[in-house]
This record gives sequence, C-alpha cells and structure tokens, in this order.
Amino acid sequence: MTRYGYARVSTREQNTDHQTDALTAAGVARENLFVEKVSGKLASRPKLDTLLALLAPGDEVVVTRLKRIGRSQQHLLDLVRRFGDQNVDFVVLEQGIDTSTPGGRLVFHFLAALAEYDREMIVDGTLDGLAAARARGRVGGRPPALSQRQLDTAQQMYDTGQHTVDQIADTFRIGRSTLYRALHAHGDGRDCALIIYRNTRPKTDHTNRRYGETGAGEKAQLEADRKWFPIAPARRPRLRAMVYVADGVVTRVRAVTGDLATWGEDDRGYADVPVGPPLTDLQIARQLPTLGIALGDPRPHVRGKIREYVTM
Repeated sequence: MTRYGYARVSTREQNTDHQTDALTAAGVARENLFVEKVSGKLASRPKLDTLLALLAPGDEVVVTRLKRIGRSQQHLLDLVRRFGDQNVDFVVLEQGIDTSTPGGRLVFHFLAALAEYDREMIVDGTLDGLAAARARGRVGGRPPALSQRQLDTAQQMYDTGQHTVDQIADTFRIGRSTLYRALHAHGDGRDCALIIYRNTRPKTDHTNRRYGETGAGEKAQLEADRKWFPIAPARRPRLRAMVYVADGVVTRVRAVTGDLATWGEDDRGYADVPVGPPLTDLQIARQLPTLGIALGDPRPHVRGKIREYVTM
C-alpha cells in the first residue's frame, strides 16, 4: 500500500507549504507528493493525471480539502467512483473523511449523494426551462439564414427550374450548402407532403377564430386547411398530402385529391389545394405508406418555421 498526497493552489503566487506540511504529517512521503499550481476550473491537470495513472488496489490518496482535488461536484463524484472501482482509499484531512473506515465511507457517500442530487436538480431545472421556451416558440442557437417568406420564395424559385442554385443563393446572399439545407425535398423527383405548423392561440382581433385551427366543424376546417399556400406549379404534381401540426402534435393528415385542373390559384400565385377529409391512421398507412407520420406524433414547432416539405 502506497500513500499519495495531492496539493493544489490556483496561482503561482500562492504557497503550498500549508498543504504539503499537513500531508507529510499524515504520513505521505515527500517522493509521493504531487503539487500543482493550476486553476481548479481547468480540466487538464498534469500532476493529478500522473497520480491517477500510478494508483493500484490498496493505495491511498490524501488531500487537505475536497476543493483541492475536485474541480466540480461532478468531477469529484467521478473521482470517488474511480477510487471505489480501483479499491483505492481516499482521505480528506480537514473534513474528517477516510474511506478506509466505515464512518468515513458513510460520510463521503452522503456528500457524494448530495452532490449528485444537486446536479440532478440543476439538470431538471434546465430541461424545464428549455421545454417552456420551446412551448413559446423560442429556441437557442443562431437565427435562421432565411425568413419564412424568403424560404417560400426560394423554394418556388427552385421548383420552377428557371433559376440555378447559385442564382438563388446569390439572391439571398447565402451559401449553396445553406440553401440546400433550407430547401426540403429539393430536386429529387420524389413525391412529397407539406407539413403546416400551427398553434391554437386566439387571433389578435379578438374573434373566436384561431390560427388555422378553427375549432368549428369539418366544413370550416376544410376551408382553412386547403388555402392558400405558396406551392410552385412544378411541385404540385408531386404533392400527395397535407399534414397539419397543432401545438407540436400531428393533428390531421389530408390526401391531395383530383388532378391539376382542380387546383385554384389567387393573384399572388398561392394555391387552393384540393384535399379530402381527414385520414385515419389505417387510411394513412394504406394511401400514404411512405409518409412515415401518424396521428398524435410529436413534431415540435421551431420558431419561424411555418411550413416544410418532406419526401415520401
């Protein structure tokens, strides 16, 4: 059994004599002392890494205080587990912890449990905050390169086949790769579905009408579901379904019906899409077997994204 000591201070100006004196008094030989002058927040600690590599079953690691060896609660917890797996004892002089004794193991396991509990509380709080932000349409990260209106225009320009990718990218001052990521179901000749994202907030005009979700019967909902969408003429023959997502959940799926002669169009070029009644899961599986979307599936709404195409 070898007793190793570890001492650390945050800056080169600080003195380690107090720690080294206490460690040698506790039976640590001078040649087994590892002294480090480095910030406690740094992940890289050469002397500590060397010490950990030397440990063998039955050895003992001694420090004056917990904060000298652990850079964080999680790091300390990981060290404790490592010592336990290697059958290495851990002694903290000023805090009366000695895992070679039953009482010391009890105290240390209690402290470790508190550290893990504290970490779980932080994680839970963070996840709750992120979920609340997503529910309000807020997401982290960089803002999108294209607004929804720009994306619709870029999609139409691409679908018509009258513009090259470079021309579209130059129009919106973005790179080719960014444009390809933004355009869903682009140029592959496959059938597709249009996903429409909505929420059920009341309109600001204080009517009972909600954003795309009327809350009324099928006749009123069908009217809201079929018009008007910026679908380029070149894409219309490939559109097989309209999928409606309300508050992050797939609410309805309608199959596109009829031929192109039944499509309507307003003065902006927006389409009045001929769609049928809402499909059941069984009908979706039979009529749209490659859609891969079922009623009730979660599909979180991303702020700024109103529509997107998916290939089938």
